[in-house]
Amino acid sequence: MPDQPKDATEKEMEFELLKNILEHIPIGIIVLDSEGRIKLLNQWQEKISKINRERIIDTFFHDTYQRLFDQGIMDGYWDLIKNGTPYNYTVHDIYPQFYDQKITAISRGVKLPPDQGFVLLHEVSEEMKRDKQGLERLEDQLAEANNFLMNLIDTSPNVVITTNNDGFIRSINRTGQQLFGFQEEDLLGSHISGLLENGAEFEQQFQRAVDGIGIELTCLKKDRQSFPARIQTRDVVTKNGKFQAKLVLINDLTWEKRLQEKLELTQKLAIYSELMAGIAHQLNNPLVGVVSFSSLLLDRTDASDPKRELVETIHDAAQKCQLMLSSLMKSIHQPESAFQPVDLNEILENALDVAKAEEPVLSANLAFDIQLGGDIPSIRGDSFQLLEAFRNILVNAIQAMPRGGQLKVQSRLNDLPPAVAIEISDTGEGILQENMPRIYDPFFSTKRNKGTGLGLSFAFQVMKAHSARIVVESEPQQGSTFIMSFPLRQEDSQ
Repeated sequence: MPDQPKDATEKEMEFELLKNILEHIPIGIIVLDSEGRIKLLNQWQEKISKINRERIIDTFFHDTYQRLFDQGIMDGYWDLIKNGTPYNYTVHDIYPQFYDQKITAISRGVKLPPDQGFVLLHEVSEEMKRDKQGLERLEDQLAEANNFLMNLIDTSPNVVITTNNDGFIRSINRTGQQLFGFQEEDLLGSHISGLLENGAEFEQQFQRAVDGIGIELTCLKKDRQSFPARIQTRDVVTKNGKFQAKLVLINDLTWEKRLQEKLELTQKLAIYSELMAGIAHQLNNPLVGVVSFSSLLLDRTDASDPKRELVETIHDAAQKCQLMLSSLMKSIHQPESAFQPVDLNEILENALDVAKAEEPVLSANLAFDIQLGGDIPSIRGDSFQLLEAFRNILVNAIQAMPRGGQLKVQSRLNDLPPAVAIEISDTGEGILQENMPRIYDPFFSTKRNKGTGLGLSFAFQVMKAHSARIVVESEPQQGSTFIMSFPLRQEDSQ
């Protein structure tokens, strides 16, 4: 049987059913006519808009919901009205038209066939809003963790560098920038071998530094100064083992090496002190006999006897040796027991006279520049020890200028910190850099068949006993400068 046409009652029932469905469906629905007037608004849309529908029926959507357009989120609406182009997008943190509480919403718009108007569908998603807020919190936490990690890396006492697998630099922390003297942008993309003194051995050396095993290399700063460093490398990989970067850790060993050198020197000087104490003790016994018998011989020698001068020379020399040994023993066992107020300028002048007398031929070809400060206070010290220490340094300076030159001796008062500075400079041969760490070693000498290697070692011990600091500045063929700084204490004369 052919379908019977529906009567008016049946059509009315279907319309009511459709109307009920539209009214109660949990999606906001707005039906517009072809010009954009609101013709229908279901109760869900009324709920999410928080407006009585009767107030906005037959108004233009773009006028009634102007606030949405002002926020720039309804651009697709005009394409729908003019061209029938549907739109579908999700917007976050927008203000609705009729209340001030940011929401996350899904908005859709389609054209009704055939040219009967448009349907707008709206959903407010609390779940999406919570997800977005959770995502934002995670992003904030991630950013905070990333900032903490970057600050941790930047403030690390070690240099932290990342490179690609071929050794080209991708990042360097602030410590590395300060140590090497480069800005990060200067190094990005350059090869890490440029930071090594011997970059040609990069591959071979770095292969030994893998898996966190440290190796010692010499690094090079921007100003071409080198420094010792311990280098470790390891690969940074994902959980799946995919390579991401190579991590290079560089630890500056400059201070560690200096401390090690000082410790080694201290150990050598301790051995030297024990040796000198033993020698002094052994020499003192026969010297007592020389002094005693020369004194008896003086008593028995008449003043007119031509041999008396010889006996007096023997007696005086023996007494000086005995005094020297006594001072040496005190400097080793009780360095401050013989300290008295002493005039450093006077001791310097005496030491210079002794050094000239010891090297008369070389001294004759030298120019002497003596600048002794007039405001130098006395300090507590052992004049004999200081005389010998200055003499040793002055003799070395004179011997370093066999073809002539200038010897400068200067004393001055420093204010901060309060100290007396003694400076002895020559224009001689200088000291080779490889010998600098050993100049205070007992028995180390570069003088062939001339030096004992004990002069500077003794001077170092004397400075240490007087709480003084001694430093040397020297370049080959440019001469040397020894600077000794004696700290002033309250009991020192002003």
